[in-house]
Amino acid sequence: MPRTSAVVAALLLLAAPAFAASEPYVPTDDGAVLERVAPRAAEAAALRALNAQRRVLARHPDDLSQAIAYARKAIELGRAEADPRYHGYAESALAPWLALGDPPPTVRLLRATLRQQRHDFTGALADLDALIGSHPDDLQARLTRATVLMVQGRPAEALADCNALLNARSNLLAAAVCVTSVRSLDGHAAAATQALAAAIDESAATTPGERLWALTALAEMLTRQGQPAAAETRFRAALALLAASGEHDPYLLTAWADFLLAGHRAAEALAVTRDQTRIDNLLLRHALAQSALGDPGLADSLAQLDARFTEAGLRGDSAVHLREEALFTLKLKRDPARALDFAMRNWQSQREPADARLLLETALAAQQAAAARPVLDWMTRTGIEDAELHALAAKLKAGSR
Repeated sequence: MPRTSAVVAALLLLAAPAFAASEPYVPTDDGAVLERVAPRAAEAAALRALNAQRRVLARHPDDLSQAIAYARKAIELGRAEADPRYHGYAESALAPWLALGDPPPTVRLLRATLRQQRHDFTGALADLDALIGSHPDDLQARLTRATVLMVQGRPAEALADCNALLNARSNLLAAAVCVTSVRSLDGHAAAATQALAAAIDESAATTPGERLWALTALAEMLTRQGQPAAAETRFRAALALLAASGEHDPYLLTAWADFLLAGHRAAEALAVTRDQTRIDNLLLRHALAQSALGDPGLADSLAQLDARFTEAGLRGDSAVHLREEALFTLKLKRDPARALDFAMRNWQSQREPADARLLLETALAAQQAAAARPVLDWMTRTGIEDAELHALAAKLKAGSR
């Protein structure tokens, strides 16, 4: 059997729904150690392209195609820079069509994406359900819906959309990340990891962004399985690609910083985040590294974080930052009771492994074992294979006896 066919066969096997007494509750979520960001020429070029498109749109404000082109560029830049302002620019450009009861399909998909970015998962799913209902072959809509469903802990439905991607065979790597992200968290971690590794190795015709996404997902899977050396190999491959491509990927840099901090490599985490502190998530990791090292710059970082969380609350974006605010409050403010409140509120809408870990950690620190019950029940239902989660769960159970 050709290698690529073997990869597809493995993915098809994984894509088969698991049978259980109750529906699993699974969240998800795509060289040398880098100490500095990839060249920022890419950011400058993207901003120039966005401004050029804005000037075109200003001359033709009623041209839907120009508004869509601008919105896509703004969303892409907002994602690359983790800057919500660009999402606001996209919404402004699309405003006349977003106001329609039944917007054009492309506008509906973009609105779903924007709602997802704001953690309005209910609104995003409403748009995606309507879009897929009338356009079942829209693979981007299916991938977006699968992502939202996995974040919300609805894996059976997410797997159905992943299957659609796999059956279309138009992008094997995207389908592989989708399928394996689900199955890596429901008791099939080893098979999922092997399938994704094979898909990465066999998928040559992919964009740097897609490959970064896949390598990061694989590194996180390996981390959850307690294989730090293998995870680091994949992280380094992603970081080398990041440097070579000129891409900017805040999610990858955050995941890498978390990996380093968990491995008590704060000096490396500090170097990775030093030039990235304009991004809230990376400023937080920078502060965590400073705290571990006794860095005198910590006070300034704490003041910046306080100001940014306050500003997010004033903008009405506090829900987007609940995970980070819980981590900040637990690790840096040393207030476990308040951190637990943030972590519990966060768990109501977002249930990825990082959210589970945070709720277990805050419940343990606050000596409130009962607060962790939703996560412990979820772990039982999913059969998740995550060494750190199980270690925390054992501590909580031991402390509650």
